[in-house]
Amino acid sequence: MPRTILSKIRVALPAREAWRLRCDFALEQHIASLNKRKISLVEEEATHEGAEDEQRQRLVRCDLLGDHLNGGVMGVKTADLSSHILSVFFVNLFDEAHGGEFSVDMAMRRLNVTITGHQWCLVESDVSCFLCTRVQLEVRLVGIGGLVEMQLERQMRASHAAFPEHAYAHRAKKCVAPQRPVARRQPSLDVVEVLPTLAEVKEEEEEEADEDGEEVIATPELKLNQWRLLGAALLSWAMHRPRRHRSLEDTVPVRMHRRHARVLVLCGCADAMVVVEPDEIVE
Repeated sequence: MPRTILSKIRVALPAREAWRLRCDFALEQHIASLNKRKISLVEEEATHEGAEDEQRQRLVRCDLLGDHLNGGVMGVKTADLSSHILSVFFVNLFDEAHGGEFSVDMAMRRLNVTITGHQWCLVESDVSCFLCTRVQLEVRLVGIGGLVEMQLERQMRASHAAFPEHAYAHRAKKCVAPQRPVARRQPSLDVVEVLPTLAEVKEEEEEEADEDGEEVIATPELKLNQWRLLGAALLSWAMHRPRRHRSLEDTVPVRMHRRHARVLVLCGCADAMVVVEPDEIVE
């Protein structure tokens, strides 16, 4: 006796969009690959193309991938479970009266499996709908027909329940446009601030002075000598560095070379230098 399978799955998309995804062959191929099946398009025909009642007829071949039967059951192998699926659906209409019809034809006739179905969309709101499916399933195998029908029913219900998530992912993938490298715009010369050179400033000053009738005095260009800078830095450090030696409280004449006396004065060990004789004495 045929088994009737009814399912009603809510889809958080407008009914037209949900129906478009349901008829998308690329999405159907993706879902089949997740379930270890491979479907290929055999032929597709369209009638009243471009009209509101456009209808299409699609024939696909379905093959199971892998060893689903663990080597074979009762003389049946996985390779014998291939099938052809014929579907007829309206492209722009999706109510129950204009839903899609499908039927499964097993390649191995002696399996005696019959699957036919009807599917449509029921509008819930502007942004949601229900995908409704009614399947007639019959497996005419003595002793195990009922068990096979129960197993097929569980698989169908699981497939119907998983469809919304696959549809959301497929839709989001198509909506995301490939990112292109953003070319950075080079600043134009109109907005670049150019600092005037010293010669330009000097020239402008001379022009202003000429306009005012004043005498133009050319100032010599200043040049810094790196050795002078170094010497000035060393002298400033020597004069301001803390003294390491306490200066002599009493006046003590010390005879030493002129260079050594200068070092003592720079270091702060002597307060003054008095010339007593040709050889310099530091107090």
